[in-house]
Amino acid sequence: MDRDDSVNAELGKKRLYQVVALRIARMIEAHANDPSWRLPSERELAEELQVSRPSIREAVIALEMRGLVEVRGRAGIEILPQRSNQISFDAINTDIGPGPFELLQARLAVESGAAAIAAQRANSYDLMRLEDSISRMHAEGASLLHNEKNDREFHMTIAHMTGNAIIVSIMEALWAQRDASRMWKKIQEHIHAEAVRPLWVGDHHAILSAMKLRNGDAAFKAMARHINNVSEELLQADERSRLAAQKD
Repeated sequence: MDRDDSVNAELGKKRLYQVVALRIARMIEAHANDPSWRLPSERELAEELQVSRPSIREAVIALEMRGLVEVRGRAGIEILPQRSNQISFDAINTDIGPGPFELLQARLAVESGAAAIAAQRANSYDLMRLEDSISRMHAEGASLLHNEKNDREFHMTIAHMTGNAIIVSIMEALWAQRDASRMWKKIQEHIHAEAVRPLWVGDHHAILSAMKLRNGDAAFKAMARHINNVSEELLQADERSRLAAQKD
């Protein structure tokens, strides 16, 4: 992400969201005695800190998990008053694993190329396995847990279709990190599965169609579009869920 280049010097061995979370925490500390001050919105923070919106979202999730802030729909990011004067920078600086958008960026880099290779090597058995995964996505309805299982099977089938053991091992590692990611679980709390399922299932159909045509370029683009859609939906669905909760 080009806009994140301005903080690269600070990164070292830290994840980007750790650096951004620390910057936001310092802003909160600097204004702890000003009751009229409000933390800027995520979009405003992205502009001010010159990083991408997903990087801000990951940083905010990290701060939420530390009990420092809470995002409340149209009210924006609320600083929890009991914590504003006792910020533990050591805790914020602790690596709590990969962020959801960090994982998706890695998947975008790996899986798009894997889809292109798989499309050129697809056989009838492979295509039937992909079709079966999608059929079960439809049958499972809005169950996020079951859809994730079928989604993982779909993507790992494509990895195996490449015939490349290194690609398979990288994909397994990425999914394992996602399963273990506390931040991924946190952002999932705000996802309304029924709202996002049709788009994601449609994306899988598009990938399958490219596979059936043995068109590597189309498969690359369909996979990239799907992962970008997931990233965008994680941003938008999270916001919609928070707004709906506020209205209730």
